[in-house]
Amino acid sequence: MPHDFNETTYFRYARRLDGRLESIDTDRHNGRLVPRFDPSWTQPDTGEELNTELEELIAVLSYNLTTLERKTWLKLLEGQSVEVIADAESVSRAAVYERIRGNSRGQGGMVKKNDYVRLWWERRQKELRHL
Repeated sequence: MPHDFNETTYFRYARRLDGRLESIDTDRHNGRLVPRFDPSWTQPDTGEELNTELEELIAVLSYNLTTLERKTWLKLLEGQSVEVIADAESVSRAAVYERIRGNSRGQGGMVKKNDYVRLWWERRQKELRHL
């Protein structure tokens, strides 16, 4: 086997980082075949598409919520406890609970505004009853 043998130039295929096999072109440099990669192979993925999808998902999951309610809801989805959220915002746990479920004066909370919050709240209450 020649000392300058290169599988990539011989088979003209290479694997991407995600495992896909992709054909490549070759060029001649100083009389030798060298692979010619598309710039997308050497540029890092910016994740713009992923960010857009994430933003769309967050918008769907937090419809009808105010900015403060949305922040609370996202923290709850991340698994933060009500106590941690209350400490971070320098409010009482009761204030956070009131924000979530509403108050006795009929002011609707996050549960009444958003079906995803309502489903999370009902499941949470069911889990707490079974402890």
